[in-house]
Amino acid sequence: MERLQNALEKARNLRAGGNPGKVASTPVGLEEAWLELPELERRLDLWKKKRLVAARGGNEASSYDLLRTKLLRICRQNDWSRVAVVSAAAAAGKSTTMTNLAFSFSRQKDVRAMLCDFDLRRPSIARILGHAVENTMGEVLRREVPFEQHALRYGMNLIFALNSGSTRHSSELLQSQETGVFLDEIEVKYGCDLMLFDMPPLLMADDAHGFLRSVDAALIVMEAEKTPIKQIDVVERQVAELTNVAGIVLNKCNYADNLYGNGYSYYY
Repeated sequence: MERLQNALEKARNLRAGGNPGKVASTPVGLEEAWLELPELERRLDLWKKKRLVAARGGNEASSYDLLRTKLLRICRQNDWSRVAVVSAAAAAGKSTTMTNLAFSFSRQKDVRAMLCDFDLRRPSIARILGHAVENTMGEVLRREVPFEQHALRYGMNLIFALNSGSTRHSSELLQSQETGVFLDEIEVKYGCDLMLFDMPPLLMADDAHGFLRSVDAALIVMEAEKTPIKQIDVVERQVAELTNVAGIVLNKCNYADNLYGNGYSYYY
C-alpha cells in the first residue's frame, strides 16, 4: 500500500502545473515514447462506411469539430485533462461519437489526446475501427500486458487504447487505486493534454459510477427522440454528484439543411 501511495504522489507531482494544450514541461523521451507505439492502420474507406467521418475532415466532420472546440475550451478554462463519456442506455451512438471526436482531435496538432475504451463489459471501439485487438483493457490495467504493446497511435498526437473483450470484476478494477496510479503514469509518459474514457451506460452498471470520481468531468451522450427528458435529468443529476458535467451531446439528430448552412442532412 505504501508503494502505491508513493507512486501515486510522484505521478501527481509530475502532473501539477499543466493545462490541456499548455504543457508546463515536456517529459523526457516524449517523442520516443510515442514512436514505440504501433501505428493504427488508416482505413479511411472502411471508416466512412462506419460513419467515422471526422478522420477525413471537411463538411461532414463539422459537428464533431465544433464539439472538439467547445470541449477543449471548457477543459482549458477549468484545468481539466480527464473526461469520461457516458450515456443513459446502450445504442445511443456514444462510442461512434467519441471515436469521431478523437479523430477530430488528431487534426488539432497542438493537442495530445488519448481515447481509452473503458467499457470493460461490452467494448466497441475496436470493432468500429475494424481493428483486431489481442488483449483486454483489464489485462492492461492489471499490468499483465504492457501498455506500449497494447495501445496504438494515430499520427503523433492521438492514442487509442482499445479493448478486445469483457473483464470480470470490472467495476472493482476501474475504481481501484492501482488503476489511478496507472492512469497517472501513462498521462505523464505520453504528455497527454486530454484523456477521454468511453464508459458503459450509466444506468446499466455501476462501472461508471465508481470511475467518475477519477476524472475531472463527464460528457453525457443522449439519443435524440428516444431518451426521455426525465432520464436525461436523472443521468445529469447522478453525474453531477460524482464529477463535473462538461455538457450534453444530443446524438442521432436529423437536422434540416438550412439550420447549419453546410448543405448536408445526415445522422451523427
